[in-house]
Amino acid sequence: MSQIQTTSPICPDALSDDHIAQFHEFGYLAFEEVLAPDEVAAACAALSEITIGLLERAREGAADIKENPNATRNYAGRQVVDPDTGFGIHFEAGIDPLALPVEEAELKFRKLHGYHREHQTFVDLTRHPRVAGFISQLIGEEAILKAEMALSKPPFIGSEKPWHQDNAYFNWLPLEKVATSWLALDDATVENGCMHVLPGGHKLGALRHHHTIDCEIFPDRIDRSQALPVPLKAGGAMFFSAMLPHQTPPNSTAERRRALQFQYRGVSTEAVSREEFGRVFAEADGTPASCALAHENG
Repeated sequence: MSQIQTTSPICPDALSDDHIAQFHEFGYLAFEEVLAPDEVAAACAALSEITIGLLERAREGAADIKENPNATRNYAGRQVVDPDTGFGIHFEAGIDPLALPVEEAELKFRKLHGYHREHQTFVDLTRHPRVAGFISQLIGEEAILKAEMALSKPPFIGSEKPWHQDNAYFNWLPLEKVATSWLALDDATVENGCMHVLPGGHKLGALRHHHTIDCEIFPDRIDRSQALPVPLKAGGAMFFSAMLPHQTPPNSTAERRRALQFQYRGVSTEAVSREEFGRVFAEADGTPASCALAHENG
């Protein structure tokens, strides 16, 4: 069986049976050079273009500014949202994007959501044979884009995303037919907030989540000493099960760290109510483990 990689190999043209076996054993795969340099450059340019464009519309009063004063830290930042499409920019807490030049504000966003149809570059990436094609192979059926985010850790202020399982945020069944692709647009290092994973942690089942600075796994559910960082060069990518515990630390450097995250579900999956999902995404004693039900669980 494949061994855990501390450095990632160059992306193959096609996944082998060994790659698929490694995914099922460890819960993830990571490769360098999934995207070519020109694809990375095009994605970075498109990301800046759509972000600056929405910020300029906000200055003209053509976009909504939202803020939740009661939100926990990772959700406390201001949001700029296109009222027509739902495309939104979420900033780090304490940042007023309208008080900054648009180029400086663009540097300080935390994530984008609902953005991929804003530029053909992203539409094409969601269908990329080394993205959607690989996910389809890994989950064993046609993959359908479920959600997307563009994730950024601004220099020095990029915040932590704590330990979580992606399925804790979802309501699609079966659980094993949901997976995520994470594409590095900048070099992702331990210092600027690369992905950390618990290899094999997808086999632990659903782990109870609660709301702190974010929605995260209860600390006694996992052994963080087993965590493995997955640094990647720009153009590298990870593919991981929505059951895999993972997190990214804060950015302590002067360099930003951007990534595109596309989340897919298998064609056989079905959306269910949060209560039905809570009966399946539950710990061994039946306690619901999802973020949606976390406030009801204490």
